[in-house]
Amino acid sequence: MKSNTSLPIIDLHCDLLHYLSTHPNATVHDKEGIGVTLPYLKAGNVKLQVLAVFSFTAKGSVEVGRKEFDAYQKMLELPEFQAVTTKSAAEEIITSNKIGIIPAIENASVLAEEEEPLENAFKRLDEILDQVGRIMYIGFTHHTENRFGGGNYSDNVGLKEDGKALLEYMSAHKITVDLAHTSDNLAIGIMDYIEEKSLNVPIIASHSNFRTLHKHVRNLPDEFVERLVQHQGLIGMNFLRAYIHDTEPGYFLNHFLHGLDDKVALNQMAFGADFFFRAGLEKMYPERIPVFFEEHIDASKYPIILDQLRKKGINEILLEKLCYGNALDFIRRNW
Repeated sequence: MKSNTSLPIIDLHCDLLHYLSTHPNATVHDKEGIGVTLPYLKAGNVKLQVLAVFSFTAKGSVEVGRKEFDAYQKMLELPEFQAVTTKSAAEEIITSNKIGIIPAIENASVLAEEEEPLENAFKRLDEILDQVGRIMYIGFTHHTENRFGGGNYSDNVGLKEDGKALLEYMSAHKITVDLAHTSDNLAIGIMDYIEEKSLNVPIIASHSNFRTLHKHVRNLPDEFVERLVQHQGLIGMNFLRAYIHDTEPGYFLNHFLHGLDDKVALNQMAFGADFFFRAGLEKMYPERIPVFFEEHIDASKYPIILDQLRKKGINEILLEKLCYGNALDFIRRNW
């Protein structure tokens, strides 16, 4: 089969909306500090980009989320972008000359602050669905603990009662849950509760790598990988250095090679690059510099990564599954 370095890409996670809504004069055309603006998306042949709505768990989190959903609506006013809310739209965008976009919720604190009645979260989620038509997934937490459960840097806090209620709501609307920022106990609690109650909640890890290859709490242990396979979920490969390897950019390929093994997660593999405004992290967490290896710093790098995988013996059929096929199959099954 002839090599095609410009395979269409579906990417499961980025923080472009947070960038656009919080940085003065930010536009989708910017090229400094964030690797998922329009020039990079075009260069990487990204055809469907999931846009995370994110806030820290703190006072004002709901307002932060509202501004990011407003930024999403403003993106749809641009001729280059198109909302993707149906199976047919997802299928058609792969060969379209536009870039499909769909929002997701990275931290459920954007639905309700900690002391609010839980009913407010469901009311806002109803309003969001009316506004945008569909969201790709909801992640319960970011790094810290909130009313729904424990984040990946919490003291391994598990699923709380509000989290159970949110799962029940999501089942009624068949909304996917994201494990990318859960503590291990929250991830286990979510999967156990879904199975115990036979809930209609698909499961993914939108931007996480493999803990068996690089030990980090944000990466997936083998047990979670196995359960995601059982649930026919998705695993989006994260491009951040902290989740790849401390010093070796080429080790990134090992995560792909591991997951594309038919005994591991062949049908679950996807991209979840997690591109965001790097300067913000550089100020907050100087120990994490460089945030990205230069080889993976923006969305224009997708064709280069694919060629590197070809040189490792990955054929076009597997690459198509990684680039868009698995994610598209997930959408077909669950939308």
